[in-house]
This record gives sequence, C-alpha cells and structure tokens, in this order.
Amino acid sequence: MPVTEHMSPLTITRLIALLTIVGQAGLVLVILGWPWRKTALRAVYDFLSNQALFGAFLVVAGGVLGSLYFSEVAKFPPCELCWFQRILMYPQLLLIGLALAKKNRDVVLQTLILSGLGAAIALYQVYLQFGGLAMIPCSTTGLAASCSQKNFLEFGYITIPIMALTGFVMIIVAMMLHRRAAPTVETE
Repeated sequence: MPVTEHMSPLTITRLIALLTIVGQAGLVLVILGWPWRKTALRAVYDFLSNQALFGAFLVVAGGVLGSLYFSEVAKFPPCELCWFQRILMYPQLLLIGLALAKKNRDVVLQTLILSGLGAAIALYQVYLQFGGLAMIPCSTTGLAASCSQKNFLEFGYITIPIMALTGFVMIIVAMMLHRRAAPTVETE
C-alpha cells in the first residue's frame, strides 16, 4: 500500500544541491573536452551544440523554480543580491522559451549578457558568504536579509549563490555551444 509523503525542505534542498554538483561535473567535462571538440569528441559536441538551447531552458527553469521554492516554500528571505540575480535569471525563461518556439533564434547575446552579469553578482555573493569583506554594503535599505548569510550549507560548499553561479555559468556554456550550432544571420 503506497504512502504519500511530502518531501521535507531538507530533502528538496539536498536534491537541488545534488543537481548543482551534477551540473558542475558536466561543466568540468565540457570545458576539459573543449580542445578536442573538433576531433575526437566531435560527435559529443555536435549533440551538445544541437541540444544547448533546450539544456539552457532547463537550467533557467530550474533556477526560477528553485529560487521561488527557497523564498516561498522554505521561507528563506532573499537578500538584495539574490533579487538582482533573479532579475537577471527570470527574463531568460521567456527569451529562451521563445527561441525554442522558433520565434527568436538569436538569443545568444542577450543571454550571455544577462548570465554574465548574474554570474558576477553570484560570485561576489559567494565571496561574501565565505568570509570576504563587503566592498559595497549589501542591505543598506534594511529590507533584505544579509547577503553573507548562509541559509544552508550542503556537501561542505553548496549554498544558494553557488547554485546560482553554477546555473549562470551553465547557461553561458550552453549559449557558446548553441552559437556553434546555430546558423548565422546575415544583415543587409
């Protein structure tokens, strides 16, 4: 007889942290294999390039759903830097979603800019969370949680900003792969 149980916030946080580690491992493999993308690993990179837009969409969807889960279900208050990261992540769901629907295939530049800025902010927040001194006061308004606060620490290093940084870097790599596969649009 099946028993229905709701997953606890700890279980969901661990699952998201595991997905982050899988994403990081994938990034390492793609980056290490980059020099051989045109020779020994050509078939692998052709496949990754052709699926890059869909992969980026999954990463963005996971980032959006994960951030909403942490703030709305787990009740972790987002800090000011988290809000900026959301501002840079959320529109990509629409941009990449439209590109997948073939309404706009040229989203590489937009997503690279949004993800590059998001990765920089996430990297700064990681620096703060692991003991760095604030160069810019984080919550000057008094309305946000501290940017250096760790709501959780999984596997000795996974925090929300590490998850965001991983997601933004995955999107950047996916867009670089997508650019390799997408036909170039000539302007007149």
